[in-house]
Formats: sequence, structure tokens, C-alpha cells
Amino acid sequence: MAGGPGGVAVVTDSTADLPNEVAERLGLRVVPMSVTFGTTTEVSRVTMSDEEFYARLATTTALPTTAQPNPHWFIEGWQDAADDGCGAVVSLHVSRELSGTVSQAQRLADRAAVPVTVVDSRQVAGGLALMAVAAQRVAADGGPVSRVVAAAHAVGEVVVNEMVVDTMEYLRKGGRVSGAAATLGRALRVRPILGVREGRMEPVGRARTIRAGIERMVDAIEEQHARTPLAIVVTHGLAPDAADLALERVGERLVVDSSLVTVFGPVLGTHAGPGAVAIAAAPADLVGSLDG
Repeated sequence: MAGGPGGVAVVTDSTADLPNEVAERLGLRVVPMSVTFGTTTEVSRVTMSDEEFYARLATTTALPTTAQPNPHWFIEGWQDAADDGCGAVVSLHVSRELSGTVSQAQRLADRAAVPVTVVDSRQVAGGLALMAVAAQRVAADGGPVSRVVAAAHAVGEVVVNEMVVDTMEYLRKGGRVSGAAATLGRALRVRPILGVREGRMEPVGRARTIRAGIERMVDAIEEQHARTPLAIVVTHGLAPDAADLALERVGERLVVDSSLVTVFGPVLGTHAGPGAVAIAAAPADLVGSLDG
């Protein structure tokens, strides 16, 4: 198992949107985040599945709120690593620009049973997932903390991570776009394309259809990584047909070494809404295999 006796354990959070079985297979530990509908708080992929979340999202009038992990989950994740005999932890989390998770981890790190190095990924979703897999690969090979952190940063420097949303309503409800912009978007049937830039989600384009948005995202990957064997993560808001199309177009236009299709959990799903699809890509020689 990765992060064995005396080794380094890699801990990330649920905004990486790695399926539980994939995280377990790779040896990654995941700190879950929570989502609150009214007065009811659920823990992502612990007390609420992705399917249950989207079903609830479709029927609620007010946008749910999301929160950084409970301190208990950090401490438990780090303690689990210590109990497995790991001598150190690299705790790699969603961008500080998007969440207080990194700050929370830094405040708690001195309570861990083993030394914890907290890393701001400056990424989210598939970008964070690719960084975590890269870090885990080095940890599994017995690499020290410095090499594990360097592996994550190497991916973070070159990863392309973009998303197209099917509706602007959830961005409007969350205050990410104005009501006027959302109304204009509906009238023009414009779907915004967002990309991770300097740790933030920024508008990078727009498309009339999800298919066109996917093509624009593949263009961006091809511009940076043409002819490079890639590790690809496609994340979607319960839109399997769009995810299949994204994977198909990536496979037709790029060199894919390994790939993973997963679902936006409550944190990004709350703001992106159903129908969104994202593609994250980084060189396979930096990431390693997504197949474990």
C-alpha cells in the first residue's frame, strides 16, 4: 500500500471528485466536505451520494451551502495514516482562492500524530485529482515529502482544467454571475466556459452548445499538449452522454495514456449545476496511470 511504514501518505479532499473506489485503489485518503440544505447537513459521499445530491438540488428553491471539512475529518485522515505506520503526510487541497480548506488544514496540522505538510494545489476537481495521483505515485515509490510535493507542483504547473456549464442559473444563484448576465445567457443560449487560472475559476470563453464547449476545451488542451501522451479526467454533473462525448473527442484528437470519468460532488455541483462537464489534462509521464 502507498504510504507504508515510515513512508509518506497523501491526503486530499472531496473537491478532487475522485470516486471512493478509485481513491481506495490508488491508496489516497480523502477528507470529505459537507453540503447543507436548509437545516440539514450532509457529508459528501459519506451520508449523501452524488445521485441523492442532484435529486435534492433539482427540487430545492434555495441553493444549498457548502463548507470546508469538519476538523474531525482532517484529524481522522491524518491519524489513519499514522496508524498505518506512515511517518509523514502531504495534505493537498483545493485552491485557497476557492475555499478555506487549506487554511483549516494549516491551523490543525500541529495536532496530527505525524508531521503534516499542507499544500495549496491552486486547483480543483480534475486538476486536483491529477495532482493528487502524481503525488501518490511518488509516495508509493517511497519518495520523501519533498519529492511528493514536487510531483504535485509539476502537474499543477502544466495542467489544463476547463469546464462548460449547461445552465447559468446555478452560477447566478451562487453569485458567480449577475442576474442580467444569466438572463442574457438564456436568451442567447450561451454556455460559459470556465478555466482554472491562478487558483481561481475564470471565464475563458463561451459556446452555444455543450458539444461546442467540449470542442473549445479540447482546443485548449491541444494547444498546450499536442502529441503528448496525457492523463485525462472528465468530470460531469450527472451528464454521462456529455462526458462520453468529451472522452470521445479527446481520444480522437489527442494522445490519451489513461483516463477517468467521474461526477461533480456537492461542492462544485452546487455552483456548476447538472449538465456541466469538465476536462482536465496533464502529461502522463508526470501523473502516472489513473488505472492504479
